[in-house]
Amino acid sequence: MKDYKIAVIGDVHSNYAGLEKCMEHALSQKPDEFLFLGDYISDCPYPQKTMNIIYEMDKNYKCNFIRGNREEYMLNHRKNADERWTYSSASGSLLYTYENLTQKDFSFFESLNIQGYYNKEGYQPFRYCHGSLTRSNEILEPEGENTKIFMGSLDVDLLVSGHMHFQEDKFYGKKRLLHPGAVGVSWYFDGKTQYMILHGSKSGWEAEFFQLDYDVEKIIRDFETSGLHQKAPSWSEITMYTLRTGIDHNFDCLNRAKELCRQAEGSVTWPDIPEEYWKQALKEFGISQ
Repeated sequence: MKDYKIAVIGDVHSNYAGLEKCMEHALSQKPDEFLFLGDYISDCPYPQKTMNIIYEMDKNYKCNFIRGNREEYMLNHRKNADERWTYSSASGSLLYTYENLTQKDFSFFESLNIQGYYNKEGYQPFRYCHGSLTRSNEILEPEGENTKIFMGSLDVDLLVSGHMHFQEDKFYGKKRLLHPGAVGVSWYFDGKTQYMILHGSKSGWEAEFFQLDYDVEKIIRDFETSGLHQKAPSWSEITMYTLRTGIDHNFDCLNRAKELCRQAEGSVTWPDIPEEYWKQALKEFGISQ
């Protein structure tokens, strides 16, 4: 039985430059197919550039796709006329992305499930998802209680999951959890773009992790030319900081900005968090001066 290769791509977040680099490298490895784990869009500029790459991959190669929580945010916002997104650091990145999507994109997202079952004759079956098999936004943190419970009830021996922006190969008893890392807005390795190749044989699957240099500053410049930096100023600063360093403070800054707003004004309602509190949070975490 020959070594069967699956290139696993997760959490692109509109980082088309990182995606281009991963695709270039993955194709040089001659994979038999591609597995995309969702969160194709949001956070970085020009989502259509990413979607165009996705469509080209789907056209030219054997690909499996599922949707992530970011695609679900877009679909839910389209259905919920009462949900209020504003140009601000709280929701401006989501609104920017939403307004730059096409009908083709929405139809594509709607066609996807949040999880899948991989079963190729002669190879170990496994399940794959973005967050978990039941919720696209569930976080399977290492040694988290929900992770232990989830893995304990898994009906196969291997789960491949996105959503976590780092690479991991971890066993929970006899059950194995693999995170391929994030193509865009990745954690650790100085922000290098990340993906994984699964090597299949009769004995099971082995993971090969990659961390690649790419043109980060190209994406950074796009924050200005696209207008995203102006529409979601502090959130863009946080994202650019993570792109350059691999250090993530997005939810730390969000929670701190909310806390500062509550202390100063008595209450806080998302997305109405004034920019002054975001700016203070970014200073406290060393993202800005």
